[in-house]
Amino acid sequence: MGRAETGPAANLVLGTAGHIDHGKTALIGALTGVDTDRLPEERERGITIELGFAPLDLADDVRVGVVDVPGHEGLVRTMVAGATGIDLVLLVVAADEGVMPQTREHLAICELLGVTRAVVALTKIDAVEAELAALAEAETRETLAETGLGNAPLIRVSARTGHGLDALRDALLAAVRTAPPRTARSGPPRLAVDRAFAARGFGAVVTGTLVGAGFRVGDAVAVLPGGARGRLRGLQRHGAPAECIEPGTRCAANLQGLDLADVPRGSVVTRPDAFEPTTSLDVALSWLDVAPSAERASVELLTGTAERRARLAPIGRKRLVPGHAGYARLHVEGEPLPVVPGDRFVVRGFAHTSMGGATLGGGVVLDATPPRLRRGDPELERGLTELASGDPARGLAVRIGRAGLAGAPREQLARESVLEAEVLNGALEQLRTAGGALVTNTDTWLDPAAAERLEAQLGAALGAFHAREPLLPGMPTGALRGALPSNVPPDVAELVLIRLAERGALHLEGDLARHPDHRPALSEAEAALAERVLARAGAAGLEPPGLREWAQEEGVPLQRLRDLLAHLEREGRLVRARDDLWFDRSTIDALRDRVVDHLRQHGSLETPAYKTLIGTSRRTAVPLMELFDAERVTVRRGAARRLRG
Repeated sequence: MGRAETGPAANLVLGTAGHIDHGKTALIGALTGVDTDRLPEERERGITIELGFAPLDLADDVRVGVVDVPGHEGLVRTMVAGATGIDLVLLVVAADEGVMPQTREHLAICELLGVTRAVVALTKIDAVEAELAALAEAETRETLAETGLGNAPLIRVSARTGHGLDALRDALLAAVRTAPPRTARSGPPRLAVDRAFAARGFGAVVTGTLVGAGFRVGDAVAVLPGGARGRLRGLQRHGAPAECIEPGTRCAANLQGLDLADVPRGSVVTRPDAFEPTTSLDVALSWLDVAPSAERASVELLTGTAERRARLAPIGRKRLVPGHAGYARLHVEGEPLPVVPGDRFVVRGFAHTSMGGATLGGGVVLDATPPRLRRGDPELERGLTELASGDPARGLAVRIGRAGLAGAPREQLARESVLEAEVLNGALEQLRTAGGALVTNTDTWLDPAAAERLEAQLGAALGAFHAREPLLPGMPTGALRGALPSNVPPDVAELVLIRLAERGALHLEGDLARHPDHRPALSEAEAALAERVLARAGAAGLEPPGLREWAQEEGVPLQRLRDLLAHLEREGRLVRARDDLWFDRSTIDALRDRVVDHLRQHGSLETPAYKTLIGTSRRTAVPLMELFDAERVTVRRGAARRLRG
């Protein structure tokens, strides 16, 4: 299984950088004993064409993975693919040539990718005079001073004679022991595929540097883009089988249920449903001083091991300015790109710059699910500044705010932010307790400003209802929720209703809502109509008119009469039975007394006798019997009724 690996150095990756033929591969071979030129063409031409990999033992407890990248200008895409997954860099400069154009471009790429730790090897020291070596060293230090790697140690070495190799090992060990991980160590596991091949009897095998969370044999996986799914049949680290792989490790994965065509170079192996590939992303962009000034640019976008054509435009300013940093939006052409916030990228042009290469800039992805806001919208720039802060709570507040009136389910926030569950939960709770977000009973998160807008809409809808229906005691809560925009889910509407009720802005009574100061009121005309209705009901006794007949008698719309009758019922002046029969209250009270007296004397009342007691036609007799059943005065037993309890 290989040696045990412990400490922060156990999961770091060291990458080479430098001009073609400056001795990177020979130096790695001298340090590790592994020839990373694995293709016949590479050996014949003496240059690295593909990424080469080797384990490097620096101490008994320190083994790092080494990525040897090509230095040829035409293979910078491959260089970026290797550099994306490294934590620190071994910059190789040949003493007989010094700093070359590709040296500068590789340095620029390392800076754009956020590499902050480096060791410099001045190679081929055996092939030059001391004076030339001194000039090469001075030039290298001067070049480094213009970058963030100015304090990197420089060691003179010869891969052929072994001169300086021990000192280089010591410098590398010191750097490795103190270097912080550069690649992500949280979020969903993501293995950017830099090589894929079929192993006889095993199926598809992919290699890459694992970032995010770890992988374990047996884990379900998905390949993005495309979404093909499979399972991890086996894992290897430095050529030895492993049950699990920690992030930051060079590894190989044997994929069960997947064909070689499912995992091309540039794809990402991750956990199913962890995140979605995108064709639009907002980024923090550093535009190199050798890049042209432009309103927008067509570029080659390199991130992880993927390559895409893309269109780049600044956010918050009109032009891309050489040597400046800011925000930008990238529209990806072709297949969606599997990236998440925090991923680094490089953009290249299609013509050489004054540096000698084609690299224009790069930076970090801030939002892989950007909102539909104009690039000149100040709100877009403000949100990106919050996302760029790196504070989980501030970033989540932006995403919740962008979700608008619909709110953001926790699962959506997890996919967009790719935060670990513990971090996500803690940040959301921080927001909730500070009043920066509200949460529904089904875990949808809502911005307080959105809640205020919804509350205002509900208040306006309720006020309009009371003005339209002054006789009704309240508005059905279902209808009130329906007054909100169609994209507002039920749990958000319920949350807003409860908030209004808790602070007394409305009252909830059963399934009705009303303003606290609302009382059903009759206009002068309605009061006059009510008196006529009450008089008519009193005169009709137990044979009131049907609703339509009554409305025709009074010359009023059917619904207006129904609302008035319901109002009088709520006031206790009328009693309603089924079939829209409305009776005078005193008449019903008198009948109830007669029914109760009879049942107390005789115990039961057969239906024919009951009808005779009531003294009306079947039209009203049956509804009246059922009315007393509903009032729990009587209970039906077969063809007879008895007192209930």
